[in-house]
Amino acid sequence: MFTAEQLTTITNGELIQGKLDVHIHSIHFNSQKLEKSSCFIALTKGKRDGHQFLGDACRAGATIAIISDPNVQRKGIEELTLILVKDTELALQQLAKAHRHTLSIPIIAITGSNGKTTTKDMIAHILASRKKVYKTSGNLNNHLGAPLSLLQIDDTYEAAVLELGMNHAGEIDLLGSFVQPTVSVITNIGDAHIEFFGSKLGIAKAKGELLPHTDKDAFVLLNKDDQFVCSQADRYPGKVYYYSIQQKTDVFATNISFTDQGTIFTLHINEESISCFMPMFGQYNVSNVLPGAFIAYQYGYSLEQIAASLLSLSISSMRFQIIDGPGQSLLINDAYNASPTSMRASIQTFKQIFAQRKKILVLGDIYELGEESDQLHISVGEYIRGLNQNDSEFQLITVGQSSQLIAQAGQGVHYPTKTEALKALEPYLTQDYAILFKASRGMKLEEMIAELVK
Repeated sequence: MFTAEQLTTITNGELIQGKLDVHIHSIHFNSQKLEKSSCFIALTKGKRDGHQFLGDACRAGATIAIISDPNVQRKGIEELTLILVKDTELALQQLAKAHRHTLSIPIIAITGSNGKTTTKDMIAHILASRKKVYKTSGNLNNHLGAPLSLLQIDDTYEAAVLELGMNHAGEIDLLGSFVQPTVSVITNIGDAHIEFFGSKLGIAKAKGELLPHTDKDAFVLLNKDDQFVCSQADRYPGKVYYYSIQQKTDVFATNISFTDQGTIFTLHINEESISCFMPMFGQYNVSNVLPGAFIAYQYGYSLEQIAASLLSLSISSMRFQIIDGPGQSLLINDAYNASPTSMRASIQTFKQIFAQRKKILVLGDIYELGEESDQLHISVGEYIRGLNQNDSEFQLITVGQSSQLIAQAGQGVHYPTKTEALKALEPYLTQDYAILFKASRGMKLEEMIAELVK
């Protein structure tokens, strides 16, 4: 991968211990995940100073460490080659960019407010039916996770799919500068992190920072159903394609319907079409799968191969995961995260799929909404009340703090704690009911499900 001499050159560092000809095969900043002949990067801006783990790194098999403290205690790490830099976080990003230049495989980058991880997983899954594919592990999609992901890609892979996230303007620009994707996808623009941007247009501009970094001889794929996504198209000088579940575009879906096992739809690409089934639920997941189908098609996969790959799609944990509950009730764990947009979409899917059951909504707080938090929580409650005006479809329970506004607007019942909310669910744990759980990640509503099924 790199020699100590190359590491020193790339990071503008100084060799202060060891030899320049030492060679490493991998890089990590977690001492517990180091391999033999690896490089440990001692990050300093997190909860703990990485310099404290140099001994652990040495024992784990690291042969090189990149550090920023020239006075670090060297007893017990005499075997480590040490490279001194000014900023170890910057060094990580510099190494990722240098490694990117050695990769000739297509790298697909995904960003957006909702559905990034699911879309990433779907693209990787479809491509993996014919290629060895690397994908971002979990949600390692920030200024540390994205460069680390790049550095995990070796010459055994034939494609890579990376998820890029952000909290502030400029972050996607930074990530794009070293990921330098072959193909970029923007899924949608929602309310997540709106406190940092002031408006959806502000969020769209920040997501759109990815497009100028994309290979101008390849393409980008944008969600035609989102006007804010489309507003960024002119930032890319190459070919722009669109996907949709509402209109005819470069790739689109029609005839969407649901069974108790998943979703059926017709996939259309370049005047070709095929009937598809996937064991996942929701119109939003049909939208999420379209980028993977189109990218695979562009790389030579047939519609038949794409449709066959969808049959083995798996539902990620805590993303509309259907669980058998007590008393033959059904529990739907959609508690991975939430925004007002995704919460409404989940409720709509819940309504469509479980038409034969009575439905309980257990909703929690939505974080990072800034000054609009109250109104956005109220808007979710108003949405539920609107659905109930026709047929009293849902009973609403909320838990937390801000979600009290959902309950008030949606004519539901609020409980400050999960314990109280759990007690309120007891009458509904029968075969007549399905119960949906959704909130921001920090609410950890999956703990309620764990209590119910233990």
